[in-house]
Amino acid sequence: MRVCFKKSWLLLGILATLVNCATGSKEIPPGSPARYHTNMGLGFVQQENYQRAMAEFLTAIQIEPRYAEPHFHLGVVCLQMGMVNAALLEFEKTIDLDPGNAEPYYYMALIYHGRGDFDDAIAFYRQAISRNPDHARACFNLAVIYEDMGDLVRAGSALKRVIRINPSFVEARNRLGAILEKRGRFDEAIVQYEAAIETDPSRAETYNILGRAYYREERYGDALSVWERALEIKPAYPEVLFNVGLAHMKRGELDAAIGAFKKSVALNPNFVLAHLNLGRVYAMKNMREEAARQFDVVRQIDPRIDIEALSEP
Repeated sequence: MRVCFKKSWLLLGILATLVNCATGSKEIPPGSPARYHTNMGLGFVQQENYQRAMAEFLTAIQIEPRYAEPHFHLGVVCLQMGMVNAALLEFEKTIDLDPGNAEPYYYMALIYHGRGDFDDAIAFYRQAISRNPDHARACFNLAVIYEDMGDLVRAGSALKRVIRINPSFVEARNRLGAILEKRGRFDEAIVQYEAAIETDPSRAETYNILGRAYYREERYGDALSVWERALEIKPAYPEVLFNVGLAHMKRGELDAAIGAFKKSVALNPNFVLAHLNLGRVYAMKNMREEAARQFDVVRQIDPRIDIEALSEP
């Protein structure tokens, strides 16, 4: 099984930690052959030449079997190459040699998290955090597990800790905002989204979710304003165009709603909710043929959707 962490949760720059996570290096003199081969391995990691990196780390281990650092780096490279059991073995060896280092616990948690073994993942994330209370990535992933388990209170608490550690962690603010929305705390969610935008104003996705929060608070004008900003950043954004259509519907601006829904389905012809609401707006304007065509498209995309027949004019 190949593990691709670039697509997992929010595990950003996973291999970049290799050059920053020295483990047990104080026991090895700077000019020792083991350290030389470890540094060579790190160089090959930066080149994404993982086979050569593995060979260098193995050489370092052969020279100094109780040198923790190459065991750790070898574990991460094995993980990147899909050799999960081998990676676990190397992280366990790292912990034996350097039990105070948070990173091997964190990486073991990632493996169990990816397997869906939440209990073990939680235990190892907590071990990482106990050794490094400012481990934002471990706190974030712990929050992801709590949310998946339906424990929104603990998930929110973990995300608040992430933000205390790193106020610029945009993904943590966005996720906390989504959890606050699930709990009906829209004002607090808006605060998180606005702070995320202040940190990074270039993310169309954050404007989209901020607009949704405004919409749920019936602040339709504010929602439309931030969605316009999202479309400036990312014009081909069918979900935002759909949301714009909904806001115009709420405001009774039916022609503007039709325009937004039509742009949305032009970008995503299978966007069933956009077709459905476009049909509803046509029906509200008594454009019965246009409405019927949209409802036919809805039935073709998803026959399970029950569309009431149009009443006689």
